[in-house]
Amino acid sequence: MEKVRTVVLTLVGVVVVLLALLLVWALPQHRVVHVDGHEVRRVDMQGNVVDPSKAVASTRDVYFINVSDPETGTVHVYRNEDTRFGFPFYMKFDSPEVLARAQMLEKQPEQLALVTYYGWRIKLLNEFPNAVNVEVWNSREEPFPVFNTVFLSVLAIIVLVLWWKWRQFRRRRAAKP
Repeated sequence: MEKVRTVVLTLVGVVVVLLALLLVWALPQHRVVHVDGHEVRRVDMQGNVVDPSKAVASTRDVYFINVSDPETGTVHVYRNEDTRFGFPFYMKFDSPEVLARAQMLEKQPEQLALVTYYGWRIKLLNEFPNAVNVEVWNSREEPFPVFNTVFLSVLAIIVLVLWWKWRQFRRRRAAKP
């Protein structure tokens, strides 16, 4: 019985770690930056860059926004792509408008911008975080993550309520003759 309990707890731990990683990847993050440039790449459905003169029907344009950290000068690249109805559920349909705001800020090199994004930069997989929004920002301070705080608080309350209900169920079941 102890081995079954160990296996179950290990599986629960793995699921919790995977869920935590998914949340860190999918929840919006903010970064205060200077917008330095942009690029449009024609890619196939797998994300591989395609020669525009040889583009086939199953290609799409992907916008990239180049930024730099105003304090350290570290450069970052964000993909700017619509999520539409796919996961994560940002319902983003305005990639050209986000790119236009980035182009406007690109012309003002001293103006700070706030990039809202999700995802990670994984160089080995050629993966870039996706910019959800770019806006003018007048402070070097990043905003407090209100949405993330509320979302994680509600999620924690749901988990605690389910755990409490499960414990009550187990106690009632153990008390029955």
